[in-house]
Amino acid sequence: MSTYKELVDENGRVYRIGESPKALMGYGRIVMIVLPWVGMMLASTLEYGWGAASATVAHEYHWNLTTAFWNYSVYVLFEAGVSYFNGYLRENNLLKPKHSILIGGILVALAYYFLAHSVAPWIAYAGYAALGGIGSGLVYSTCVAMVSKWYPEKKGWRTGFVDGGWAYGAVPFIILYGADFNTHDFLFILYLTGAILGGGLILISFWFQDPPANWWPDHVDPIHMSKSLKKHPPAKLQSTTRVMWRTPQPYWMFLEFMLIAGTSLFGVGFYYPFGSAMHLGPVIVIAGATGFAFTDGVGRPLVGLLADYLGPQRAMVWVYATLGISSMLVLWAGEAHNAVFFVISALIAGGTSGSLFVLNPLMTANYYGENHLTQNYGSIYAAKIVGGFYGGIGAAWLIGIGGYHTAFIIAGAMSLIAAGIAYWFLKPPTLVQLANAERVVGSVSTSERHEA
Repeated sequence: MSTYKELVDENGRVYRIGESPKALMGYGRIVMIVLPWVGMMLASTLEYGWGAASATVAHEYHWNLTTAFWNYSVYVLFEAGVSYFNGYLRENNLLKPKHSILIGGILVALAYYFLAHSVAPWIAYAGYAALGGIGSGLVYSTCVAMVSKWYPEKKGWRTGFVDGGWAYGAVPFIILYGADFNTHDFLFILYLTGAILGGGLILISFWFQDPPANWWPDHVDPIHMSKSLKKHPPAKLQSTTRVMWRTPQPYWMFLEFMLIAGTSLFGVGFYYPFGSAMHLGPVIVIAGATGFAFTDGVGRPLVGLLADYLGPQRAMVWVYATLGISSMLVLWAGEAHNAVFFVISALIAGGTSGSLFVLNPLMTANYYGENHLTQNYGSIYAAKIVGGFYGGIGAAWLIGIGGYHTAFIIAGAMSLIAAGIAYWFLKPPTLVQLANAERVVGSVSTSERHEA
């Protein structure tokens, strides 16, 4: 039986010290980087592979672009929407992480089966988009918070590394869909995709485990933090979701996340069809789309590393501005039929596109703690639903009535606005703000108990 002691800092935050990861799990905490990374790679193709798969799927079922990207937007609705509820169940000990991954794996496998038999759009919406969205959302929200829970003292680039799997994990399937995904082997490729991704998630699910609440590695003094934590100081208090939303920062984080999600998901969904529409050639189009997904993945640990040196807020400003500019350069390169610059611009945009999925969980953990991170970040992550409707059906509608130009300009502008929001409004909550929020929530809870 493990023994531990609890330390309390000057703000009243509790640190549980004395239990090694091996004593708690039977293996080192590095496993809780490797397995979530693998899980993210396996669950990402539903989202990142859709741009490459959509043309063949639409041709097979005689769908237009709008119908195909309704499927994409409905997927985002369920994938982002389930994250908060998974966090609530997880952090109230109602659903263990390993069960979230197991259920997610089963649903991901079923999603591809339904897509293979979507003779009507509603079958794809119910099977691929809804079931697949719930499955991949369970995996994403479980994996992305795992790193901060096991590495509360150094989570920057590690969060980015794990999160990166969500993008480049889809690269082999983007290549497969782009190079050899015709109606002759349509069913086989979808069955194969579902078996690999779903089966892999089921296999790794049994090793997932959270640390106890307030856990802290005993080789790092939480009271006297090292210099390396100056840009990444631990949260002043462990705040619940209700407390968090009584401070002003989450409202701005939600808006910033919504805008960047729109830009990011637009790139994921439309760079491939845009390159095709500009007649850049299949090799260049596949290179641009796979390059976008690859640099999206490898860029995330670099963004996390940047946040270690600058802090998440300043990193947001620089990275979001770069994404906005590079998105507009992709448009210019495509319209100019400049294949080389199209690929270069797509690589830069990809390298910054996934930054919100690193910087926002880091900021949420730094501002409000790790104990309720899955639920806290899940409530911010829900903004992806709104962004997903622009990055999917909204952009498809604009493209249908006027081509790609306006859709790209709006996507780039949203990223630049988000950079401004980060600069002006996303400073850390003060201890006074947190204490006032806790006082208000406590008063509301007391009133609710009296009324009951």
